[in-house]
Amino acid sequence: MLNGSNSRNTNLDTEKGISYPNPKILDGQPPPADLEKLANQTDPNWIGYSIPWHSHSFLKGISHYQYFSPAKSLTPANITDVWIRFATADQKFTTEMLGSVADHWRRMIENYTPNSVWRHDVIPDRAAEALKKRQQILGYSTSYGYPTLSMHLEIKKKLPAEGAEWLFMRARSTVIKNGRFDAEIVILDKNLEVVALSHQVSLITKSMQIPDKPRRPKQSRL
Repeated sequence: MLNGSNSRNTNLDTEKGISYPNPKILDGQPPPADLEKLANQTDPNWIGYSIPWHSHSFLKGISHYQYFSPAKSLTPANITDVWIRFATADQKFTTEMLGSVADHWRRMIENYTPNSVWRHDVIPDRAAEALKKRQQILGYSTSYGYPTLSMHLEIKKKLPAEGAEWLFMRARSTVIKNGRFDAEIVILDKNLEVVALSHQVSLITKSMQIPDKPRRPKQSRL
C-alpha cells in the first residue's frame, strides 16, 4: 500500500561523472557464502527455506523465492541479512524486478516479538527441520502487518541481460517507534557489488493470522 509514487529515469549505460570506490559497503560483513553450496544446502553458514503459497496470505509474494538466512552468527535485531533466488531454477532476477525484490524481505520487527516464528534466532532450527523432512517451512502469517507508507528505490547497477540467479539483501532499521519503522535496504549482486538502494517507511498493524497447516489439494467433483 503506497500513498503515491514519483519516477525519475536515467540511462545507466551512458552516465558519466566523478566516481570513487567505497571499501566498506556494509557496516559489519555477513558470513561468507559459497553460492554452489548454498544451492545444494551444504553451506554451513547459511540455511535455506521457502514457504508454501496461500491465497489469503500477504506472504504469498515471497512464496516465489528461496531465502537463505545466517545459520549461526546472528546479526543485531534491527538487521535482516538474506541471500535470495527464485524457487524455480529457470527464473532469474532482472533489473526491472528490483522494485519488487526490495520489498520482499523479512521484517526485523519479528526479531523483537517473543512468540514469532520468524525471529532470526528461530528460523535456522525451523528451516533445518523442514530440510530434513524435504518440506517447505510453514508460516503463512507474521506477527503484524507492515503496510508501506513510502518507498524510494535507486538503481545503481544494471543486472546482466541474461538475469542474475542470486542477490544479497541487507535491511537495517534505525527507529522503531509508535507503530512505525524505517528501513534502509542494500541489494548486492553475487560479487557483493551494490545493485540498488532503497529507503522505506512502514506501519506496524494487526495482521490476519492463518493456521500454519499444510494445505490439501482440492478434490475434483464428479
